[in-house]
Order: sequence, then C-alpha cells, then structure tokens
Amino acid sequence: MGTAVAPRTTIVYYTANREDEAFERVIREQILKVAGDLPIISVSQKPIDFGQNICVGEVGFSNQNAHRQFLIGCEAAKTEFVHSAESDTLYPAEYFQFIPNEVHRAYRTPIYLYRLGDSRFLLKDASESATAIGRNYAIAVISESLRGRGEWRDTLEHGREVPNAFRKRNWVPFELPVPIVNIKTVNQMHAHHGYRSVVTELPYWGLPQDVDQLFA
Repeated sequence: MGTAVAPRTTIVYYTANREDEAFERVIREQILKVAGDLPIISVSQKPIDFGQNICVGEVGFSNQNAHRQFLIGCEAAKTEFVHSAESDTLYPAEYFQFIPNEVHRAYRTPIYLYRLGDSRFLLKDASESATAIGRNYAIAVISESLRGRGEWRDTLEHGREVPNAFRKRNWVPFELPVPIVNIKTVNQMHAHHGYRSVVTELPYWGLPQDVDQLFA
C-alpha cells in the first residue's frame, strides 16, 4: 500500500456572514465538492459548520476585518501554502490543485464577475479572493499591513481601510483551465469593479442561466 501524501495547502475561507445563509451554503457546498482531502479553516463572524471554524464575533464589515480574518486562518493552518476562499465566490477544483513555485510571492489568477440574472461574465485581472500563497509569507505581509491599526474596524463607522496587502508588483499571475466566478450582490463591500472583457459562456460553469440555477 502507498503512503498518503500530506496536503501542501489549506483552504482559508473567510466571511462576514452578510450574505443570505442559503447563498453562502451554495458557495460552501461547491468548495466541499472540489476540495478533496484538503484541510479547510473557516473564519467567520457567526458560527458555521465548515471545516475548522474560528468565529471572531460580529466585529463589522471592512477591508481591515477581512484581512484580519484571513490572517487568523493563515495562522491556524499547518501547511506550506494557503488558498484564499471567500463567501461570494465559486471555485473549481483546479484552483485548489494549483501549488505555487515560490513561497515568498502571491499567486493570483483572473476571475469572472457575475451578477445573478445578468447575461454576461466580466473578466477581472485578479482578486484577493483568488490568491494562492506561502503561509508564512502571507502572515508576515498581512501582519505588517495591519500594524498599528487596532484589531478590528467597521467600514460603516470609519470608511474603507487597508489597501491590498500584496502590491501588484509582487503578484505572480497564473491561468486556470476553469475560471473562478465571483458573484456580485448588493451586500458586498465593493459593488463596482473595472473589467477587461466580456464573455457569455464559461468552461465548466456554462451559461449565465446555469450559474443562476445553482442558487435557485
């Protein structure tokens, strides 16, 4: 009998629990469908039954809190790498199967934006929700970006905080045969994004109405 190979990455799922629970459940079920034997750590603001759950309480909705929750998940992980996963994004197996070549860079893949009921998918160059990265590097960079800011901060009271912790010059782009799809809703922090191009069908996900059906 062969010896089982230990996983090299952990899925770190983080959420402010602002989306409808039925919506987030679809997202989590898709992750479970494709995750295989990879460990999952979820960092949430309300308790959820998803991998190893760390509930931080209802600390508010902001860039800073999202960074902090991802950091907490990275610190709890035991693997060499981590893959970010957000509560409004559909992930294919190919994303979690990708392992970076370097531990000191952030690897990011393009994603498609989609609003349920729309007729098209919008291509965006990169997103924090689609990042594969060395665990120790992620901890170091995010910790530095949050230094001196306090633990939590609520957008509604203090405005948008904390720019992207990983500057674009340190990104390594990578492509996937099956894309990641970010579902845009009214509950998100960033309602509007620039995009590079438009398509009306995607590998694996199919047509817009096929994606709609996942949430029906």
